[in-house]
Amino acid sequence: MTAPLLLAALGTGSAAVLAALVVPRRGRPAAVGALTGVSGALGAAAGTVALLGGVEGPGVFEIPVGPVHAGMIEPGHFRFSVVGETILKFKARLWFVHRGVEKLFQGRRPGDGVELVERISSDTSVGHTLAFSQAVEDAIGTAVDVDTRRRRSVVLELERLYNHVTDIGALCNDVGHGVLNAHALRVKEQLLRVNDRVTGHRLLRGALSPGAADLRELPDVAELERIAADVAETVGLALGHSVVRDRFTGTAVLTAAQASDIGALGYVARASGLLVDARHDHPTVAPLPRLVHEPTGGDVLARFCVRAAEFARSVAIIVATVAELDGRPAAAPSAPTGGPGSGIVEGWRGSIVHRVELGPDGTLTRVKVVDPSFHNWPALPVALADTIVPDFPLANKSFGLSYAGNDL
Repeated sequence: MTAPLLLAALGTGSAAVLAALVVPRRGRPAAVGALTGVSGALGAAAGTVALLGGVEGPGVFEIPVGPVHAGMIEPGHFRFSVVGETILKFKARLWFVHRGVEKLFQGRRPGDGVELVERISSDTSVGHTLAFSQAVEDAIGTAVDVDTRRRRSVVLELERLYNHVTDIGALCNDVGHGVLNAHALRVKEQLLRVNDRVTGHRLLRGALSPGAADLRELPDVAELERIAADVAETVGLALGHSVVRDRFTGTAVLTAAQASDIGALGYVARASGLLVDARHDHPTVAPLPRLVHEPTGGDVLARFCVRAAEFARSVAIIVATVAELDGRPAAAPSAPTGGPGSGIVEGWRGSIVHRVELGPDGTLTRVKVVDPSFHNWPALPVALADTIVPDFPLANKSFGLSYAGNDL
């Protein structure tokens, strides 16, 4: 029997409306609780079952979406197996933006690889550059001075600020609170201008390299404290709105056990109650105390609140670090000699790991990159079990995953 074609509207953003092909599936459906698939080769995790095929049964429909989406977003193909509006299983097919980044490093000198590493995932230029720089420094057996490490910490936290406030606004926008998104975008523009004054680039590119941290000026801490108060007010307005809380609470839950089994990182892990933070385990300057976030329910609300808390914490880190800078010039990089090295940095999405190998002539012979999105993408299908299709854009934005960082 030929399946009827039904038109379904599905947004991947607040203003996105996608026409999707909905196809009914045959057979007996399994229990909803057994249909939570983990993408990739992770297998079963915390009571979930990884299924390679589609879900079949009376009333089960499949909604394919993408890889081309509305708006300026990265490509990814999604398949929803649904009964009514309830998602039984979600599968994400990625790798549409695979560029062979790791191969492109080979034969370059470390300094020539900086422009490439800054573009692995464009909103994480600092995180990837710092991890790469640490790996190169480890490979050549050199250590940068404490003032350089402090400057790097300042730039790393500036990157966290503008990305977190962007997501805070986008999450509000996805539940119809466009006014709060406008406030967040205003703050983002202020932060991008701070970035430009500090580094000469709105996305903080060109400031870091192996052995060095080149800042044009230090950020105005009084300005950052005013911005932090502004963001706190915006967050308070969002959490005080009944519609926002209703849409955020209990949506796309990722339990602590599931997050641990999958190996989630960053704010996704911390929102589920895991104490995972490379700023404590692999600090750039001094180890930061582990911060227990509230709430830790693993839902959209928790991921929103973690971002808000980390925004305030990042401002506090910058203020404290700027006060400790003594103005000594950044260290000059040593000449590469050869060997392996690794670097671990807590980027704004989570822990970033780079490993490099240098040849006898000092050129890169191998570079391995692990972006936190590689670990967090498998968590999204788990969290979407029993979530309704209209909440997918909200859930997806709460994870804030990078396609380019995963696909490399």
